[in-house]
Amino acid sequence: MKKILFLLFALALVLTVSNKPVQAAYTPMAGDLIKTTKSPAVYIVDDNLKRHLFPNSITFWTWYSGTWADQNIKVITQDEFDNLDPGKNVIARPGANLIMFDNSSKSYAETPGGILCETRALYGDNWQSRVISIQSSFETDYIKDNSCIIGSTSKFPDGTLIQYVKSADIYLIDGGKKRKISAEGFKANGFKTNSIMTNVPVAMSYTAGTAINVFDYNLGILYSLADTRGGEIAGRPDLIISDIVFPVAKTVVNQSVAIKLIVKNIGGNLTSESGVRNIVFTAADWSTISVSHPDYPSATNPLRTGQTFEITYTGKFIAAGTKSFTAKVDEPSEVIEINEKNNAYSEALVVAAN
Repeated sequence: MKKILFLLFALALVLTVSNKPVQAAYTPMAGDLIKTTKSPAVYIVDDNLKRHLFPNSITFWTWYSGTWADQNIKVITQDEFDNLDPGKNVIARPGANLIMFDNSSKSYAETPGGILCETRALYGDNWQSRVISIQSSFETDYIKDNSCIIGSTSKFPDGTLIQYVKSADIYLIDGGKKRKISAEGFKANGFKTNSIMTNVPVAMSYTAGTAINVFDYNLGILYSLADTRGGEIAGRPDLIISDIVFPVAKTVVNQSVAIKLIVKNIGGNLTSESGVRNIVFTAADWSTISVSHPDYPSATNPLRTGQTFEITYTGKFIAAGTKSFTAKVDEPSEVIEINEKNNAYSEALVVAAN
């Protein structure tokens, strides 16, 4: 009898265990928030199924709203976690806050791509309420642009939400332009009212850009992690003037000559005419007659890493002497580059009287 009871108990245990729901294997999808049971660290999965760490909760809440219970964070196994390649750390949302590192007293405004501009004014008497503190160990996740200092006469940089004095309209500064945001666009893109710079004087003017009425992937967290504008540094283009090619023969006053400008991309692919469309090319006593070049770069014909784009200026000098040519690509700034400070190049040419 005891043996029968034991067998019945064992069978019941087997049935109980076999009927227990089995956790489904994790299938990664872009936008998933994940963690393991062994660690409180939270990651996001990108479009390439890489995992990116949120260095701290402060960074997380620049992108999300609500409570932790609202976020649908998926708990996955260690093996499933290890099968996801690591990506760069997530950085704070541009424009949402001012950033300070815990090893310094300097404050910075963050622009797309994690580029930091030191702030010395403009954010009001209550500027400290906007500051978030980032551990110094994550300082290298950002890029400090020492040429960008925001003072009392500056404009708000890209990524900033602004609202003019006595106006209900809200704008996002993007690419140096102001993009009006509708109520639907504000909600769809997860903007926050406490990020808005209010009572902006109307004298601070920007060219109008396209309105934001729906979700814009280019402004989201996944786009910030992608190999494009505001994302991986290696993915951005970097335009330089690699050379100014003068004629081999002697250059004489009032004689038509062709001078070639060599633009080189030393960064990621450039997929539009932005950056090479507007080039400043100047020299004393020089008069341009015509400009020629091949088709501008495009999505179907990009200017790839290491490739050059040649522009020929035909013109003449109206006076003799040593002439210094200066060329500057991406002027005014149209694209976000790896290095914004290497766009100018100068070279001299001697012009004979006859």
